Amino acid sequence: MLTIGLCIALVIATIWAWRTAHLSLSMINWVAIALAFFVAAPATLVLKMFEYDAAARLIGTRAGIRRAFEVAVLSSAANLLPIPGSLLVTTRSLSEQGATYGTAAVASAIPGLAWLGLSGIIGGAGIAIAGNAIIGIAIGVGGIAVLVAAGAMFRRRAPTEGRVALALRIVVIETTWIVLGGARFWLVLRAIGVQGTPAQVLALAVAGAMSTAIGFFPAGLGVREALIAALSPVIHLSVSEGVLLGVVDRVVWISFLALASIFVALTRKPEAGDIDVLQVQDV
Repeated sequence: MLTIGLCIALVIATIWAWRTAHLSLSMINWVAIALAFFVAAPATLVLKMFEYDAAARLIGTRAGIRRAFEVAVLSSAANLLPIPGSLLVTTRSLSEQGATYGTAAVASAIPGLAWLGLSGIIGGAGIAIAGNAIIGIAIGVGGIAVLVAAGAMFRRRAPTEGRVALALRIVVIETTWIVLGGARFWLVLRAIGVQGTPAQVLALAVAGAMSTAIGFFPAGLGVREALIAALSPVIHLSVSEGVLLGVVDRVVWISFLALASIFVALTRKPEAGDIDVLQVQDV
């Protein structure tokens, strides 16, 4: 019922934003939409694969390309459930690679916390540049606190050998994720006829990180769009532009993810201990 209610609210908000922006299908920049779907979305999934491999390295193992791809798709799909699906799927997969559930949960959480912290720092800087310095600094300080917590967990969990290289790997992956998210937002803004600046699109990374942190809304459904809409006036975008940005980006990503999920379903070979997204709530 929650998901249905959120979907209805999003549809109403989208119709309002579309009319407020006086858009028509002929005005949409379909090249930008195509780039978001065929380039930015696959790149996001590849980064998800690298992130899982980094979590696997935290428990002293590696993730093969096939397994990393399947976990990336399944964990992203699990985020559509009203649970912290990505964390649960990743934790279960790491436990199947030999870690205890506790160790797997910590290893799964570290890259996510690093992403949340870096999003606060980079997004806060974007907000300070594009709009409000006080809000930007406050968010940046919060990001630093989260990053420090992630660093403390990393020091306790990471293997001694190759620790510095692994820390740099995680930072690079999560920073690239933020920049790629900004690029996706920039493409969607172009698609609806808005010229976004680098500071504006990086500032919006905060909304994505915060909505993901609220795990009991399916994929941050509604929360992400509301945060983007609320943040938009601060960085000199209109609320209607923010709503359309969040909705279009979500539609592009879910459409790509649906195709990737179908591909996994048709090509994977079930084995003992396979991850079942529908049963992940039992973890």
